[in-house]
Parts: sequence; structure tokens; C-alpha cells
Amino acid sequence: MRKINLPLILDSAFTAVCAFLIFFTAIRYYTKNVYIALGFAICAFLLFGSLSFLYISRKQDKKLLISRDEKQKKLLSLHLSLSSDEYIAELFTESLKTEDETPQIKGGKIYAGDDLYFTVFKMQPISEDDVACAVKFKSDKNKIILCNRVSAEAAALAENFLIEIKQIDYIYKLLKDKKLLPEKYVYEGAKKIGAWKKIKARFSRKICAPLFWSGMALLALSYFTFFPVYYIISGGIMLTLSVVALALN
Repeated sequence: MRKINLPLILDSAFTAVCAFLIFFTAIRYYTKNVYIALGFAICAFLLFGSLSFLYISRKQDKKLLISRDEKQKKLLSLHLSLSSDEYIAELFTESLKTEDETPQIKGGKIYAGDDLYFTVFKMQPISEDDVACAVKFKSDKNKIILCNRVSAEAAALAENFLIEIKQIDYIYKLLKDKKLLPEKYVYEGAKKIGAWKKIKARFSRKICAPLFWSGMALLALSYFTFFPVYYIISGGIMLTLSVVALALN
């Protein structure tokens, strides 16, 4: 059974209510007919509620995919940093294998055709000392360092000696394409976010509520003032801005 996305429903309902109030107040003022205004307001309620639902759900799905990939990259970085050299060598030997050639492991390094791979996985970005180890190693092959991250100084040194550096974005894609991502990571103890924090984060858009109530109050005042157009326009703008603030966050 699919879980109900309550925040999405509430956000869409909020947009629909704002649209209803704006259209009902504006059209009632110009037509002086409550039923016509109510008809248009209901249509606006359904239309803008549906559009908001489609827009926000699509945005949520996109963010979810991105956040999942980023989380997997962080877990993979930690996994490789805590894994043994033998495991890492075997993993990348398998990932670099082709139909024509199987890479060889010699002295903890991976030989694959004309390329020589150094695996340097640690929690911190690799330093100039790590690159220097690859520089000092005598070989005519193209040198490539596989790592989680690299410091700016180390990247500059590697570039000077024509050493290529592949970081976690490349490594994650490589292992994912070869279906070699670990089924179980060495450590998956990511702290879970409590339900209260999730709700609090979801409804922390402080600008939405003041704009909504101010806009609704202005629309209500338009029924009693001698200058209703000003209140209708101002209230409509505030309600629209509250919806935009909600959608963007």
C-alpha cells in the first residue's frame, strides 16, 4: 500500500484555497453575482490545486532521486574508506574488466591495458603526498588515481605529472553501471531523523502563514471598504506570494 504524502496534499490544498479566495472576491466584485463568482472560484480551486499537485510532486520526485544518489555516494565513500586493500583491488578489477581483457593486481595496483590504477580511499581528500607516491612509481602506463575526493593542491600536482584522478562521482557511476554497488555497506549507521523534526522542517516556511492571513484579511475588508479594488489586488498578491513561497520551498 502506497504511503499517503500528507505534505504534498496540504501544499496543494493551500494553493487551491488561495486561488478560491482570490477568484471569488475579484469576480464577485465585478459581477455582483455570488453564484457566478462561486462557480469560477470552484473551477479555480480545482485547476490550481491540480496544477500545484503536479508541480510539487514532480519536484519532490526529482529531489528524492538526487538525495538518494547523494546518500549512496556518501555511504560508498565511507564503505571504501573502511574496506581492506584486497577487497578494493578485487572490486575495481571486476569493474574495469572488459570482454577482451581482465585487469591484473600487482602490489596493490591494478593494471588494465595501457592504464595503471592506484586506489587511495580515505575520509579526507587525498593530499600531495598521496599523489607523490604515484609520481615516484616507475611505469610507462597512464597513471590513474581512484579516490573519494582530492584537495586542490593535490589535483594541481597530478595535472603537472599527467596523472588522472577519478573521484566518487565517477566511481559511483562506474560501479552502478556494472551493477557492483555493495549490497551491504560496512557502516550504515546514519542517524534517523525523528518524525517531529521532519514535520518541523516541512512547515518552517515562516513567510507563508503571515502572507496568507494578511491576504485573507485584506480580501475580507474589501467587502466593507469604499476602495475594494485596492484590497482585492493587495490581498490577491499576498496570497499568490504565499503560494509561490510554499512551492519554492
